[in-house]
Amino acid sequence: MDLRPVKINSALSELAILVSGSCKGDATVTGITHDSRSVRPGDLYVALPGANTHGIKYVDQAMSNGAVAIATDSKGYEFLETNPVPSLVLSDARKDMAKLAATIYGHPETKLKIVGVTGTNGKTTTTHMLRSMFLDSGAHVGVIGTLGTFLDLDSMPTARTTPESTDLYAVLAVMVERGITSVFMEVSSHALELNRVLGLQFDVAIFTNLTQDHLDFHSSMEHYFTAKAKLFTSSFAKTAVVCVDDDWGKKLFAQIEIPAISIGTTGDWKTQLANSNSAGFTTQEIQRSDGSQISIAVNMLGSYNAMNASCALAASEILGLPLAEGIESLRNIRAIPGRLESVKTASAASVFVDYAHTPDAVATALKAISESGADQLITVIGCGGDRDAMKRPIMGRVAAQLSNVVIITDDNPRSEDPAKIRREMMAGIDSKSTKVFEIDNRREAIAMALRMAQPGDAVAILGKGHETGQEINGEIFPFDDRLVAAQESELA
Repeated sequence: MDLRPVKINSALSELAILVSGSCKGDATVTGITHDSRSVRPGDLYVALPGANTHGIKYVDQAMSNGAVAIATDSKGYEFLETNPVPSLVLSDARKDMAKLAATIYGHPETKLKIVGVTGTNGKTTTTHMLRSMFLDSGAHVGVIGTLGTFLDLDSMPTARTTPESTDLYAVLAVMVERGITSVFMEVSSHALELNRVLGLQFDVAIFTNLTQDHLDFHSSMEHYFTAKAKLFTSSFAKTAVVCVDDDWGKKLFAQIEIPAISIGTTGDWKTQLANSNSAGFTTQEIQRSDGSQISIAVNMLGSYNAMNASCALAASEILGLPLAEGIESLRNIRAIPGRLESVKTASAASVFVDYAHTPDAVATALKAISESGADQLITVIGCGGDRDAMKRPIMGRVAAQLSNVVIITDDNPRSEDPAKIRREMMAGIDSKSTKVFEIDNRREAIAMALRMAQPGDAVAILGKGHETGQEINGEIFPFDDRLVAAQESELA
């Protein structure tokens, strides 16, 4: 993704004052990027220190692509001592990069209503529920997240859940140009830790839940929580909506200092047990702190989707959408790719594809499918490589506990040995009543599940959801669970 707004001229010397940085030479800057491959003529190239190498090593590529100046940290600046290129030294590279991006692109964040959604699970669903609700109201809407960037009805892929600040501010500026007024974005813990959203103040921040994930990055659940909690401070948000149905949500709400609404069985919006039906709707009753009672019905399975809908509804009301309009829109939410997505196949069984890639997400997805009335549940599941390995045995165990048949297969092994990943998942399985198979080839695993399925059964294909590729040893091969399921069902 490399969306850019109409160019605005900024003097490098003035940008240096903004970040209190030393400046050598001057130049007229019209854009900014941290990726030398994405440099356009007139750009300021920000050379960041990375995990394996320093961005300053790519300065020649950046210059040949049209960069007019370089911004970097003190180490990178030393590399430029004999280079006549106009340059700027940064004291805190990532924070300064965000400040520069916001200024170069004309502070688009001040012209938009922005909602940020964070949590281990539910970010994508909640942002797309809000998108659907506001599109129904006639608003011009943007979304930034796992499924890509959406500008009204147009969409394009993105590399990260939350883009780097240089890309983020460029996208927001394009949204302003296109008349978009409301933006709903997923805010990852990585983005908060790495200052990708520095400078934004969200009109509403939403917390969905916190369960085990990303411990390869955060090292502990406490550190993971601390990263998420940053979003719920006056530096980042004006108001908040917090699900308090887990201990982390309760802890967050207890310490929050900005105006906030709690949602859950003990919340300001007190929720009752949600019910899913065979028609694909989930209903929930809510009593608000003012004594009013509301009923919602969302056209998605699972009590967790009723909670996502409740959070979206509360946020929409804060933004000014009439409550009745929001409730009506929830009945007809536009399909969200790879989120408990019902896939049309030639199989007599029901087939669902879901992005579930954490223990909690696996459990909630499988429970939702089971509660819809499946006779037998057959689950195809794997774990991604180069990610939190501690959750692998837990995911295997949860899948086995909640399924009649489990087929352990490959997800995106990336640089890891896929057999090792499967072994780690298998090690967590202790269920004696569940049939368990291990098949390395994901297509063959899906085919086997479809062959086993009988009328009235359900097949759950978990982990990759909306993804259209499988990453193996640095190469991405075409692979879409939905397409493969449709193809293999014709042969089953």
